[in-house]
Amino acid sequence: MYKASQKVETVSDYIVRYVSSDTGDSSQWNLRDIFDKYKRISMNETIGMLVLRKIKNLDYETGLDMAFEYRWKNMLDKLLKMYVVIDRNTSTVVRKGTLFMDKDEYLDIDIGKLFSQDNESQIMKIDIKTSNSLYIRPLFRMGRASTYLIWAMHTISGGRDIEMLIDICNTKFEFPPEVCDSVGRDIRCIDDRFMICCMLVTARESCRLNSLELLKRVLGLEPNIYFPFQRLESVVDARGVPIDDGLSAFVWEYEYKARSDLLSYTLCAYFSICWDRKKLIEYLEDNYYSSKHMQIFFDISVFHKNESLSRNIFSKSS
Repeated sequence: MYKASQKVETVSDYIVRYVSSDTGDSSQWNLRDIFDKYKRISMNETIGMLVLRKIKNLDYETGLDMAFEYRWKNMLDKLLKMYVVIDRNTSTVVRKGTLFMDKDEYLDIDIGKLFSQDNESQIMKIDIKTSNSLYIRPLFRMGRASTYLIWAMHTISGGRDIEMLIDICNTKFEFPPEVCDSVGRDIRCIDDRFMICCMLVTARESCRLNSLELLKRVLGLEPNIYFPFQRLESVVDARGVPIDDGLSAFVWEYEYKARSDLLSYTLCAYFSICWDRKKLIEYLEDNYYSSKHMQIFFDISVFHKNESLSRNIFSKSS
């Protein structure tokens, strides 16, 4: 179907016509199917952007899932930052923050589910108040977008994938002054649960690759959120299985359940010691030596039965 000599506009037009020929609910399933079938197309982010900009009533979760699965980083950044401004008094959308490729070009997103009564309790938690009746509603935090991407994290492997997750963690909203003056200047686009999942996966994979540079980036992700360690058990894959049973066992055995501080350090130390990554262990020892850090390091070394390391930490703290 797709030849290197063909223009991306030609290919994208063909895909849009193919998808639009089916007016039923399966049209966006067909969209996924064609990108899954032709890998050379899915690897071309420009084609993906040209297609999504022409789809009517695009399901936000479908677009987000595609951007994540095919590693379309620029598109993923734009989708994460999308929002609508809601007037709660009238339950109407007064502004769409779905800017996409060019100035004044917006994705045609199906926002019907944003007003679903099933989401009422969720809405109260995620809306960002800007005035008496106006609220910013981030699209990523609605529905099951976050859960779907957590399920997709089993495909994460390699340095580029880890960097993509770290970039997601660092992505923040860019609200224009007319939307809000002071609100939203330092708000991450992702929710707390997704943030924790990203931290867990990036710490694990950075240590698996024995990459000091990636580990340093993960250590810089310490979130300003309250997320007790016991909630790590709620971070599960598509099968409902905790991402790391050993980590859950450590949290419960050493009574870290109520802790919410030094999460990124704890994760990096846990996996570094788990896989005996000497270069990473040495970096953590040399650069994190407060009493709290040393206690965490000692507990993890004992949990993993690393006697020489635990003796070394004990002697330093004596």
